[in-house]
Amino acid sequence: MSSAEDSAMSIAIVFHSGYGHTAKQAAALQEGAGATATLVEIDPQGELSEAQWQVLDEAKAIVFGSPTYMGMVSWQFKKFADASSKRWFNLAWKDKLAAGFTNSASMNGDKSVTIHYLITLAMQHGMIWVGTGMMPANQKGSVRDDINYLGGFPVC
Repeated sequence: MSSAEDSAMSIAIVFHSGYGHTAKQAAALQEGAGATATLVEIDPQGELSEAQWQVLDEAKAIVFGSPTYMGMVSWQFKKFADASSKRWFNLAWKDKLAAGFTNSASMNGDKSVTIHYLITLAMQHGMIWVGTGMMPANQKGSVRDDINYLGGFPVC
């Protein structure tokens, strides 16, 4: 393997999107990450193909994405997470980088619960969680549309 290949960061963005909003976020992440990022969409039945599982297994980093429904990840994402226990049993994702994202119709919408679930999933797999390192927009002149207006720290 060449040093250029060795230093390349392969990123898998695994997500479920019920109405297209999470897919839009995943596509923006892929665009920002560049050619080394692959989208892995969980289907409406909460399933992945064997080829999609292989993408996750071969990636150096996995970004988890789910909408927040009723204060938690979607049932389709939860089904995927439960199925990932086959990888957990063999520590297949140990030491991979991990991050996550969510969205909901509300400004708060209990998205922090979803993010904490994604962090817990990563920790169970022995992954290394990467946050944004983003400071909150808590200046006197801050407005609702500022990045990190709510001051969340574990989100990506």
